[in-house]
Amino acid sequence: MNDEGFCVAEWSLQGFTCSHIMVMMGLRAMGHDNPELLRAMSGLSLGMGNGLTCGVLTGGCCLLGLYAGKGGSDEEADPRLARMLEEYTEWFNDECRGKYPGTDCADIMQGRPDLKVERCPGLTLAGVQKAFEILDAYRFSPDNAERAKKD
Repeated sequence: MNDEGFCVAEWSLQGFTCSHIMVMMGLRAMGHDNPELLRAMSGLSLGMGNGLTCGVLTGGCCLLGLYAGKGGSDEEADPRLARMLEEYTEWFNDECRGKYPGTDCADIMQGRPDLKVERCPGLTLAGVQKAFEILDAYRFSPDNAERAKKD
C-alpha cells in the first residue's frame, strides 16, 4: 500500500469521512494542520448528512480550492480554478458511471452502510490521486499553496 493509501485507510479507521480525507491530504502535503477547516468539512460528510453529493466530489473540489481559491480580501482565485473543477467533476462522473446507480453518496452506498468500508476508501484514494494530478498539470506544488506560475 502506498503512503496515500495508508493515510486513507488510517484516517477512515479514525472516523474521518471522504470529504475530510480529501482536504486532509492537501493539508498534510503542505505540512499544515487546520482543525477548523476539518470541522467545516464535516458539513459535507455522508452526502451532507442526507446521502446527497459524495464527499469525494465535494471534498476534491475543496482540495483544489485550497490551492487555487480566493484566500483573502487582497487575493483573487486563480483564473484556472473553474477549469480545474470542471476536469475533476468530469473525472468523478466518469469514475462512477457504470459502477454505481449514480454519483450521490446514497447511490454509491445503496442504502447499505457495510458498503462504505468496501467502496469509499478506494474512491477516496482515486479522488486524491486525480486532484493531485490536476494540481500538478496546472503547476501547483502539493507541498505549498503558493500560486503556480502562469504561462
